[in-house]
Amino acid sequence: MKFIYLLFLFIGLCTGKPGVTEDKVKTKCCIDHPDKPITPLNIANYDCSQLLIHGKNRCNEVWGGGTCIWKNGKVCKNQNIGCKRLPYYETHNQQSIDVGLCKGNCKDQTKCKPSEYEYKELSDTEGQQIRIIKKCNCGECSAIPHSKLVEIPVGKCEGECNEQKSKICQTGIIDNFSNSNGLEVSNPSTLLLTGILSTCSAGVQNGFDHFIDNRCFGHTFTNCFQQGNCPLRHASLRICMRAAQVSLTNTDSLILGVNGAAVWSKGLPSLNFGSWNPDDTLCLDLDLGNLPIDGANILNIIGSVGHLDVVVQDDSAVDYLTLKIQYEDCEKCLPTSTTINTLYHDNGITNYINIKDCDCINMTECHRAEYFEVHYPGTIFETIVDKGQCVGKCSKFLRCAPNKVIYSKIKAPEGSKEISKIDSCACTKIPWNGLAIKA
Repeated sequence: MKFIYLLFLFIGLCTGKPGVTEDKVKTKCCIDHPDKPITPLNIANYDCSQLLIHGKNRCNEVWGGGTCIWKNGKVCKNQNIGCKRLPYYETHNQQSIDVGLCKGNCKDQTKCKPSEYEYKELSDTEGQQIRIIKKCNCGECSAIPHSKLVEIPVGKCEGECNEQKSKICQTGIIDNFSNSNGLEVSNPSTLLLTGILSTCSAGVQNGFDHFIDNRCFGHTFTNCFQQGNCPLRHASLRICMRAAQVSLTNTDSLILGVNGAAVWSKGLPSLNFGSWNPDDTLCLDLDLGNLPIDGANILNIIGSVGHLDVVVQDDSAVDYLTLKIQYEDCEKCLPTSTTINTLYHDNGITNYINIKDCDCINMTECHRAEYFEVHYPGTIFETIVDKGQCVGKCSKFLRCAPNKVIYSKIKAPEGSKEISKIDSCACTKIPWNGLAIKA
């Protein structure tokens, strides 16, 4: 296309005949639609000329259409010539009024400014008038765009609610059952010693990497667990075992328990594909929420008691133990009280949320939690509203969202203001591209 344009332009210059002239190319523009709405202000005061570089489609379709329109010809040539009055809307007493705007080119560094005003009395008011620009002209003294930074408090929530942290606890050294590291002691609790371990015929092994006939291995994880509001989400135990060079190793077993009593146990042959012979080695990664063979879940038991007993009975050594635990993030630090700071300016009203208070909110299931908003604080219009918020977990592909919303109005300086309040929450399907997924 660029080649064709240059070709026609060259022909026109050489022959004196009109081709695609530069003037004709520049006569296309994006201007206000004749039916452009006067509310809301962001549409009423939208500058359509900025869409020239984006072309006809963007011009005609901005804000859903009816705001700007693509034109060509004289109307475009006169678009940026001279100082002139343009429409500019402000809201006064809930009325959208064209107060005007001066814009355009001036010579000798003068500025385009109002030269004549008229006054309009607002309806439903007692003598309140609005000054409206009637004419514009070039002049020396004028206002120019200028801005300054204004600090607006918005607040934020900070801090951790869940004291229970994910943790990895290891005891014993990963050394393939070597004794060169010296004595690697285990730490069975008193209850474990007087419980399961008391039944071992030759007593208890001194610790890790010990191969002694008829002696049990025992260890209790205690400091790995933390008490709190959040349940244990996941726990896994890695254990490496080797059968001693003695008889009857096939009678050995692995036992997990609490308070010195077993809550789950399995024979080592059943965990090692049917056999457990002298010098056999077995390393297991046990999901304590879904243990092998029977799928047992002992998370709630060990989470509520706060420790885990591990026993290997009674002709096998243990190289090391690694316990990994994860707790649910059942609470989050979220805003519970805010104020709405309202900024009034020429382009309308902008609200800023200032977080005043936060709290640890339970996130285990979807529910409505308190969320207070203070509107127009420190004025006669001050109003406190519990808008509510939907928080909590839902199953996969669902989200916690308002199930019922109530609308009401409060008094405001500009008349009244509609407020939405969440009445209840539920797990709903996640919308796709703004449309709810159909069942």
